[in-house]
Amino acid sequence: MKGKRIWLALALVIAVVSVLASCGGGGTTTTTGTQTTTPPPGTSTTTVEPPSGKPQYGGLLTLIQPTNITIFGPAVSNRPAGLPNLWEQITYPDRTRSVAAGGTVDYADGPTSMADVVGCLAEKFSTTDQFTWVLDIRQGVHFAKIPNSAASALVNGREMTADDVVASIEFIRDTPSSWARVAEPILESNMTVEKTGPWQVTVHTPKNPTTTYLWVMGGGGSQFVWPKEWLAKYGTSNDWRVQVGTGSYYPTDFVDNSVLQMARNDNFWDTNPSGQGKGDQLPYIDTIKYLIVSDTSTQLSALRTRKAEMMAWPATVTRDDALNLLKTNADMKYYKMLAYPFQVGMRRDKPDLPFKDINVRKALMMATDMQSILNNVMGGEGQLLDSPARYLYPSVYTPLDQLPDDVKELYTYNPDKAKQLLKDAGFPNGFNTKMVISGASPTDSDMAQTLKDMWSRVNVNVDIQIKEAGAFMQIWATRNYDEMMGTLNAGGNNALFVRYSFGYFRGTNSYNISYVNDPAGSDPIIEKAFEDETKYINVDFAAADKVHKDANVYILSQAFLIPTPAPTVYRMWQPWLKDYYGEGAGRLWIPYIWLDQTVKAQSVK
Repeated sequence: MKGKRIWLALALVIAVVSVLASCGGGGTTTTTGTQTTTPPPGTSTTTVEPPSGKPQYGGLLTLIQPTNITIFGPAVSNRPAGLPNLWEQITYPDRTRSVAAGGTVDYADGPTSMADVVGCLAEKFSTTDQFTWVLDIRQGVHFAKIPNSAASALVNGREMTADDVVASIEFIRDTPSSWARVAEPILESNMTVEKTGPWQVTVHTPKNPTTTYLWVMGGGGSQFVWPKEWLAKYGTSNDWRVQVGTGSYYPTDFVDNSVLQMARNDNFWDTNPSGQGKGDQLPYIDTIKYLIVSDTSTQLSALRTRKAEMMAWPATVTRDDALNLLKTNADMKYYKMLAYPFQVGMRRDKPDLPFKDINVRKALMMATDMQSILNNVMGGEGQLLDSPARYLYPSVYTPLDQLPDDVKELYTYNPDKAKQLLKDAGFPNGFNTKMVISGASPTDSDMAQTLKDMWSRVNVNVDIQIKEAGAFMQIWATRNYDEMMGTLNAGGNNALFVRYSFGYFRGTNSYNISYVNDPAGSDPIIEKAFEDETKYINVDFAAADKVHKDANVYILSQAFLIPTPAPTVYRMWQPWLKDYYGEGAGRLWIPYIWLDQTVKAQSVK
């Protein structure tokens, strides 16, 4: 894998995490003073400073957007929209628990528990049982008034109401092109929503309630709140000019493959809850400009020459590029974290393919030199075992040295044993196969080639088929690939968001790329775990975590996916961007950060 690259999560993964984080996000690394506590090598560390003074208003924030923005509407092409901080979610992580507020949660990799989650457009919420969410809708929130916008004029900056929340949840539920409807059809199609008071909404999810936080309350790349009358007229429009929300910024200009510009919403409802800016009206920065730049060297040059403050989330800088950048720009701030691992799914539902046989899957694991990938491709910085959960979530993660011997064996390179397993499965001479990957991520191509080379040593010959990003996303959404598919984050390691869903390993779900327990019930162990979690969700999270932790060990033993180690990557930003500590997308940090013009003047000469 070449070092000189920006690590890009695929759009499907980006959307889940970014929107879940756009009114929130989370993390686990404890940070005090100027440095975090020490985690496993190469992961989740950041150079930070104590709160940096009284925030200043104004200025232009320039972010490098590595990929073009093609989707703007709320339910277009089964994907989330690309307008950060225009819309908001029902819940979001608690800023007062964050490093920025002097707390211990960095919010870089998702909230670790529901204790991190508070109300956003719902001022508060409660779960009376595992199937019911009661939302007390926040008053005093207004939709943005956008100059020269007929869509905004339709709404005229009015106050958001409980009726808007009901209409928004029903819109996603009932619109076939919404991402949540595609990803979780059972949850969505069985969900009911009712207005139970002037400012109260009650949501009932009698089927698959374990995914409600992910796809509804946490946003899931799909669920925001829009004006009721706007949905009726513009709900499926993909025109950036007609989008209206309650967020801290709204779009003012977009040039395809060039730039997106957003302006401060002067009518934004929220205030800074902590620090020296406590009580300040948000947001601080006047204008955000996303420069769409696909070339890696140009991206790095913009950071090195200080033409941009940082990469637009979730794009990160590879370890090699970050270390080189720090040689020339030693004052840049950074946060070290794990990227999602590249993982290979297999069509286990096709009887004419070899992947139904567990010996074949185990052979592919043993033919993969995980330690060599970690040491030689990733510079020794990363995590060998990062799927289906990562070490940041100990309630559902079992370290490799604590796994049963038969699972440990799968992570030990043993091509001779792999050949024997293939022989036992009826493939003494190996076999030929095809792997579909996305052309949007150079790192995917590199890792696929690495696996191709390793597997060829046991006579498994892979034809790598690179698909254009849009075509690949459609293949992923429908799981319509021929034999193998390589992608990022197909194992569910962003724990709170997907911890209880089993969507990666159960039923007709776009993330279940290896057709595990599909149809649901065909794998009795996973199905029993899902049923047990359904009993505990929103009632006893500790019990739900225990069920999931045990199920993850079983999932690893079956080699349903072939995962590679997770590499260490960097989030990097200029020293004048203040009150940012490596947090995730959108609502997590954009309204709260500010630009220290004095530091900028000293840095840019």
